[in-house]
Amino acid sequence: MAAIYSGIHLKLKSPQTPWEDRLKLARFAWISSQCLLPNKEQVLLDWCTHALTIWHSKKVEFSQDVLEGLWCYLDEVVHSRKLHSFIKEGKTVTLRLNMAQVCKWFSSNTKDLALTLCFTVPTVTALTSLLRQGEGRIANPQHVTLVLGALQSLPLDHRNPNVYHSAFLAVHEALFAIIKCHPQVISRAAPSFLNVFYRLVSSIMQEGRQRGDTDPGADGDVYLQCSRLTERMFSHIAATPESFTALPAFMVAQYVTELQKVTLRPDVKLHLTEGVYCVLDLCLESDIKLLRAGLNAGVREVFNELYSDYTHYHKTQRQGEDKYTV
Repeated sequence: MAAIYSGIHLKLKSPQTPWEDRLKLARFAWISSQCLLPNKEQVLLDWCTHALTIWHSKKVEFSQDVLEGLWCYLDEVVHSRKLHSFIKEGKTVTLRLNMAQVCKWFSSNTKDLALTLCFTVPTVTALTSLLRQGEGRIANPQHVTLVLGALQSLPLDHRNPNVYHSAFLAVHEALFAIIKCHPQVISRAAPSFLNVFYRLVSSIMQEGRQRGDTDPGADGDVYLQCSRLTERMFSHIAATPESFTALPAFMVAQYVTELQKVTLRPDVKLHLTEGVYCVLDLCLESDIKLLRAGLNAGVREVFNELYSDYTHYHKTQRQGEDKYTV
């Protein structure tokens, strides 16, 4: 068995080895105890990041399947128990991939809709794996801010339901990793974070609108799942009010402005409304007065209806729960 892996490092670097075969070799080398390669973890990470670098520098060409495979491989390695155990033992590995460079590649390719599944989603997933390592692994907060900037360029419109769901989920998980693992960044870059999240909210409100009497079928399940994720993110934002001071009223204003433009499916609206209720919990009386004074007539009517339902159903229930909470 070990003979299969003889000279694996040379095979990975050899121009005579097809990229598809190199990727297979790298996968088996990572999981196999039969592959005895000095400093194997670092060597395989270096090979993957170098391959991505030379492709994006246009020094080499390979298929979109290989590109997707490389990003997925990087995500699997960074996320693997093996690497985490390796680090817990006090050993170190270096990811020689410049975060700014990755974000630049990402931003320059997100406009190509054909690259969504093969490049954009795997890239975001790999970045999310890095973000989940926390501030101890990504010491420079500017790198996290760069990720937020790159996420703002990811288009979510004009996608079929499966592609839309993959892109939506990838962005949501990246935001979740940032809000949970990088609180210091959130406290300084809350507007950038909310700009990315607002794009998710706006997109699901467009995709989750009523479309006549047609049965949404499986597509409807996709948008319902996305609305649940949106509600979840609203609740996480509400759970960290110190990072979003003075912004809840702005979030509510954005939501009701979009809500005036569409008629949402009842199931989608239910989850989005529950999410916005969490944000309304953060609003002070002065925020409510500001909203009523600042919104135009049509949007103000939508807000008044939302706030009336919030006061009647959600706020009363929450106050009752607080009363009996020890």
